[in-house]
Amino acid sequence: MERWERARLQEACRALPLFPLPGTVLLPGSLLPLHVFEPRYRQLVADCLRDQRPLSVCQVNPEDAEDTAGSPRILPYAGVGIIGAHQELPDGRYNVLVQPVGRIRILTESASGLVYRVAHAQLLEDATINPAELSAEGDRVRSLFTPLVGRMGEVGEGVARALRSLPPARVPEAVASVVLRTNDARQRFLAEDNPLLRAGMVEEAVLTLLAEVSGAVAAEA
Repeated sequence: MERWERARLQEACRALPLFPLPGTVLLPGSLLPLHVFEPRYRQLVADCLRDQRPLSVCQVNPEDAEDTAGSPRILPYAGVGIIGAHQELPDGRYNVLVQPVGRIRILTESASGLVYRVAHAQLLEDATINPAELSAEGDRVRSLFTPLVGRMGEVGEGVARALRSLPPARVPEAVASVVLRTNDARQRFLAEDNPLLRAGMVEEAVLTLLAEVSGAVAAEA
């Protein structure tokens, strides 16, 4: 996969195709599979594949979640990614796998004349941190997450398999898409420039899930 340089991403963010979805957002460290069937988003995928352009899978404002056919309001923080793999079906639908390459803040939408929405976005920069501290946090998250695997079915098992092969520093972002369950939590995660603080958010979410599981077990006893 071609590495996306920051300058190239910044240029792409001047007119970034948007794929708004209710309750779904592209998070750092997590591949996002999508089944694309609406004509406007089939065109978006075709354009991104043809021109090797990135896109943003962004969250629809919960108050507009039913307005899927129109132009619902979107939440400001999102991930930017590239289509890492795709399958075009005979009827024009796509199965795609979106690979994150950065975090963005959506600033304004542009009148592009295209059938899908386009925005001007700010590419966000990660703060410099102590790598050893992030690795230590990742080890804690991996250890805490392990007891949850049995309660999360195939999703938990899949994440656990992936975590075993990841360096500790990458573990919190790999777990984030599973344990950050609300729009607000995902927005805070995407808005935070400090990777260590993002990892702490994930640890807190894992601890919350552990407490819920412990409570459920106690209730069943």
